[in-house]
Amino acid sequence: MLTRRSFLSLMLPAAALLSAAWPEACPGNMPASFLPVREMTGIIRQKSFFADDAWDAALLQEASLQGSAAGVTDCLRRFDRYASYTSTPDLARMKSLMADHPAGVGMDIFEDRQKRVRCVPYPGSAAESAGILYGDILKGVDGQAVRDKALGDIALAIRGESGTVVVLAVHGEGGPMRTVVAERTPGSFPTVIRTRISPPVLRIYRFARQTPQELASCLEDLPDGEGCIIDLRGNTGGNMEAGVECARLFLRKGETALRLKSRSSTRDVTATRNGKWAGLPLSLVQDRFTASAAELFIAALTSAGRARSHGSQSAGKSCVQNLFTLSDGSVLKLTTEKMLYPGRDDDWEGVGIPPSPPEDPRPQGAIHAQ
Repeated sequence: MLTRRSFLSLMLPAAALLSAAWPEACPGNMPASFLPVREMTGIIRQKSFFADDAWDAALLQEASLQGSAAGVTDCLRRFDRYASYTSTPDLARMKSLMADHPAGVGMDIFEDRQKRVRCVPYPGSAAESAGILYGDILKGVDGQAVRDKALGDIALAIRGESGTVVVLAVHGEGGPMRTVVAERTPGSFPTVIRTRISPPVLRIYRFARQTPQELASCLEDLPDGEGCIIDLRGNTGGNMEAGVECARLFLRKGETALRLKSRSSTRDVTATRNGKWAGLPLSLVQDRFTASAAELFIAALTSAGRARSHGSQSAGKSCVQNLFTLSDGSVLKLTTEKMLYPGRDDDWEGVGIPPSPPEDPRPQGAIHAQ
């Protein structure tokens, strides 16, 4: 899922939030347990892209009174499908589990439009060696079904002590169920990998802080004058700023990398100088799992005429989420902006970005003559 600053919280002053709170539902002698609700309400009214006067603040209060983070998330998702709330105890539990589960199997997981958990193994990873295939649907981890579980909880269940094994139940599209046993290994994988020498193919698995540097390093190794294919299949996004910086490597000064729309304004994010590879012949590859920051990258380069994209319709996620830390340490995630096509006022949310249309081989005059 895309955030403006992946996994970093945005701190907001409490005074600014309380000024926007709903006074009739938040009397001055309110117990401390109500405070996150007051803050959430203020943030939603000030920052949410989707919330308007019709959203149900009372329902949010009721969910909070019941002490259920899941209930608060369900309430938030009535107006924002990407919103969530993570309580302070849940955050502490996740941090503890991450410390106790240092090793993984080398694959990304994500949720598709049908709420199925998909697998993307990294080349040479334990997951790939064990038999996990690109796009496999994950059904169970160590005998426990993953249905209705949060992705973070599923990822933690897959992780564990180095040298131990995890049993994964998976199947392909319409295929039989398979049991895959993978050994957990420590370490991390680069976000950009060269998967073919000639013609050069660079696969970007996700966008993270280090991705622009990794992509530039791979581009430096290309032979002079040789073009490049960038493979974005299975890239579900990540850090928006990283997607912008990667696009800027190929754009000329003044060209638009991204258009952002909030509830109150629209602004363009442009290239501030000529990208080092602005003249590099470039092709992109996408599929139905390509989403978010990866779609941003495609929209930037195809809109500027810098590249053509091939494959199938992308996933369709143009909403941008921000994380807000509340006074009790809990975290609220909301959609705050939408990404638009450069130079346009429309987005690709829910519909995806189509691959570039085939180039017409006929002479230009023949097209005009029709």
